[in-house]
Amino acid sequence: MKTKLQTKDFILIGVFSILIYVVNAIVGFALTPVMATAAMPLISGVCLFFSAVVYLIMAMKIGKKGVLLLLAIVTGLFYTIMGVPLMLPFFVVAGLIGEATLVSGDGSQYRRLARQAIAYAAYGALFGLGAYVTVYVYGSDYLESMYSADMRERMLYFAYSPAWIAGSMAFSFGMSVLGSLFAATLLNRHFVKAGMVRKAEPR
Repeated sequence: MKTKLQTKDFILIGVFSILIYVVNAIVGFALTPVMATAAMPLISGVCLFFSAVVYLIMAMKIGKKGVLLLLAIVTGLFYTIMGVPLMLPFFVVAGLIGEATLVSGDGSQYRRLARQAIAYAAYGALFGLGAYVTVYVYGSDYLESMYSADMRERMLYFAYSPAWIAGSMAFSFGMSVLGSLFAATLLNRHFVKAGMVRKAEPR
């Protein structure tokens, strides 16, 4: 079995990364009017629950080192194109942390659902902090052209609240794990039987 990423793997990662971005954008857009003022930091956790399904399909189908890191790079490039280049190194760091949880093993760990779930959860714990990193680096002036005064005030409150930041990371981690468990059910029930994804390695 080839352990290095091939051309077809890079194409799949690109396609699935775009799909993950779209899923996160749709869920985030839908939840923002409902949760933005009361619990904005928790929106990313709900997004991660749904995108975990797409990630697990990609990770199990490819089953090689570097998939999560490349997802993080593509995500960072999206934000760079949108005018926030700071997000590229931020997501690279998040991707490296996720990949670090997969280092130990003989290679089969990349097809183990539990290991991939933890990797995506580690990545997800940092994922939701992206919006607040821009506040820390660029300051509150960065938000003036994008949000109303009330929304800026709420974002600054969340960004500088240790309780909300810690809660957001924990919630994102937990929702990523739950999303991965849901994805595992779908994989075993539909995608493995259909031959679209190889059966996951035993724990």
